[in-house]
Amino acid sequence: MTERAVIERVGRRRLWPRSFALRAALAAAGVVLLVCVLGFGWGFLRAQEALRAQIDISVRAEAESFVSDFEAHGAQGLAEAVVLHTRRRGATRVVLQTLGGQRLAGQLPGAPAALRGYATLYPPEGGTWRAVGALLPGGLNLIVAADLEATDRTAAAMAGTLPAAGALAGLAALALGFATARQLERRLHSVTAAAQAVMAGDLTRRLPLEGGGDEFDQLVGTINTMLARIEELVRDMRQVTDDIAHDLRSPLSRLRQKLEAALARARDPGADAETLAAATAELDAVLATFSSLLRIARAEAGLRGTPPQPVALSDLVAQMVETYAAVAEEQGQSLEAEVAGGLAVAGDAALLRQAMANLIENALLHGGPGVRVRVALRQEAGAPVLEVSDNGTGIPPEEHDKVTRRFYRLDRSRNTPGTGLGLALVQAVAQLHGATLRLADAAPGLRVTIMFPNAG
Repeated sequence: MTERAVIERVGRRRLWPRSFALRAALAAAGVVLLVCVLGFGWGFLRAQEALRAQIDISVRAEAESFVSDFEAHGAQGLAEAVVLHTRRRGATRVVLQTLGGQRLAGQLPGAPAALRGYATLYPPEGGTWRAVGALLPGGLNLIVAADLEATDRTAAAMAGTLPAAGALAGLAALALGFATARQLERRLHSVTAAAQAVMAGDLTRRLPLEGGGDEFDQLVGTINTMLARIEELVRDMRQVTDDIAHDLRSPLSRLRQKLEAALARARDPGADAETLAAATAELDAVLATFSSLLRIARAEAGLRGTPPQPVALSDLVAQMVETYAAVAEEQGQSLEAEVAGGLAVAGDAALLRQAMANLIENALLHGGPGVRVRVALRQEAGAPVLEVSDNGTGIPPEEHDKVTRRFYRLDRSRNTPGTGLGLALVQAVAQLHGATLRLADAAPGLRVTIMFPNAG
């Protein structure tokens, strides 16, 4: 399936109607609206309560003013003041009546027969009034009331800003949700297309980055790193397969020819024994090659025989030098060591021992007669550094990067024992332990350095 076909296929399945961002925006908008509606009710009641408290103060003050008129001018003066107030048609209404409910001056529909203190009135013509009554000497009852309609409208207007703001916030949340969903849809289209291409076998494809450095880009970067690692492992697997097919064909073909020749001739116990011994040696070499390849593959895949453990690197190097010193002396070669004490790393002791053995064996085998091999372990910048050098024929600088490949052998080494996996295993073990492997010219000879990471 081509990339264009993948994108069209993904495009037919619209993502944003089921988008998490859109659903989250809808939920947020609903919550905002609900909170604003509840807030409107609570705000209305609070505003109404506060405004009515002000009305109570206002009608009480006006009632006290009329009481002052009564005290100064008597009942006749109070009646005249009430009539004058009624003619002005102010915001309040006043009525002066007897305790039996007979109106003497003023007008207040729905007024009770007698009122002392505060009360809420509901006149027949409708509306709501807040009234305060005062009992005066001579059997008089003064009632002052104010209409609450304007007050309630003000409270509603004040509290009504919350639903309006909630509606705007809900619309903004929805708009943001749609925009986010469309943005995610666009990015997911490209990511899905790249993922489909990888699934179809194109391991070189990578997920696209926007370059903003957001969480999405960080996730894509992590996935791309994983894809690069997968590509590397698959490439190495293919390379191993090709190397095995190329380098093991010869020994297996020789083994087959030897066995066929032995079957074709007459039976001779001595000759048959030699043929079987040679065949066994060929099979041992093949098995050793497979064993080395398995160790390299496990090391490159990050698989250890045991979990990382503290390894006394100084002791390990000293033991390996002691083991190979006798071998070197028997072959007329020398093995020197300068090992700093107390150095340790976290890792796999068996793999480190195998890598150390490969370095020493390579130096003794390819260094030539009388070669002098020197092993040094020191500490640099708080990290262990292992160095194996010799004064042999060395390796040309242009070949340094090649000799760590599987089955790669120099032309002059074709006739010497080995499979070309020694330095490849050392490289894999170094990478597994986070170390760096470097090859350099020792002038003469070769210097191999493994720089371990700082444990601190």
